[in-house]
Amino acid sequence: MNSMMSTTPLKIPVTEWAMWANEHVLLTGYVLGLFSILEISFQFSLWPIGIYSLILSIALIVFEYPRSRKFVGKARPRRWQQFPTAILKRLGPFSRNYFFRFVAYVLLSIPCFLLISTFVPATSLVFGAFIYGVAALYHERWKPVEIVDVNDQQNLIQGVQSPTRPPPREPIYNQI
Repeated sequence: MNSMMSTTPLKIPVTEWAMWANEHVLLTGYVLGLFSILEISFQFSLWPIGIYSLILSIALIVFEYPRSRKFVGKARPRRWQQFPTAILKRLGPFSRNYFFRFVAYVLLSIPCFLLISTFVPATSLVFGAFIYGVAALYHERWKPVEIVDVNDQQNLIQGVQSPTRPPPREPIYNQI
């Protein structure tokens, strides 16, 4: 019976909460920006909050646009990610710590709850902030993705040998 027991531990998949929070808050920034523009252009009763919401949405998009490096596998960087990544690197622990993002997003979303047009994006921002809170509890941190040079990528592709024999097939396919 003991011989049937394996000594290798099972690989449990790791949920990277920060990846989900990043995508969620980035989309929230786009929606908040759209609703803020509508709020300003239609001159709602508290339209100056729309200006605040527009500035907040631009900050969210700049802050959330760069992807973080994954624990397992490769993260594909977004196009032109290197520009906001340079900004985030200079902010130091404020950009790397997901607990800071959790607290900041909850506090920054409070004025957006005052208007009906920004209520749903503010709720979505709080939801994304709580996902960042879960990521902070699992000790996740933001790490920049190293952008691979095109020449290095070409060298990696050229270094791979092509197969010398066909893959194994079922006997049914050999009768064709």
